[in-house]
Amino acid sequence: MSKTLIIPLVLSLALLPLTAGCAAADAHRSPRTIWQGAATAEAEAARYAAKLRGMSPAELSNEAETVQKAFNTRRNEDNRLRLALFHALAPPPLGDRSRALSLLDLPPGEANGRGRNHPLALLFLPLLQDNRRLDEALAASQLKLREEQKRAEALQQGNEQMRQKLDAIRDIEVKILERPPTK
Repeated sequence: MSKTLIIPLVLSLALLPLTAGCAAADAHRSPRTIWQGAATAEAEAARYAAKLRGMSPAELSNEAETVQKAFNTRRNEDNRLRLALFHALAPPPLGDRSRALSLLDLPPGEANGRGRNHPLALLFLPLLQDNRRLDEALAASQLKLREEQKRAEALQQGNEQMRQKLDAIRDIEVKILERPPTK
């Protein structure tokens, strides 16, 4: 083993008894006490996201109208986040990742609440930005593929034309060879 692997291994083995004591001290706590610090808005957003995943296309369509109306009526942070979650999680005809990104990537302020500093925005912004980069890369790859397919088709047509010309030349050669020699 190299020195760079040995040092962290020795340190982790030395700290193992300390972590075992911490785990024993936390063993009497129930899992409920660990999650009690979670904010209700974030928990509600997680429930809403789970609800969206289970909706049918008709339900999603109705939800799109409802969420958009709520946001248009009252432009507060909760409605903005709900609309952003909808656009981030709904399938493409109804959902729009770029719209979700624009709804989440707002500076903090009175109208925007915590804006991009909201925990949900901090969670979703990097994911949506990565998705956007991947979508752009996919679009560029698809464009390149279409161009290559057109190029291949053009080469195929060129090959076919050359083959036809070659066959025509062979036919001429055969006709010349079949003629009786002239004196």
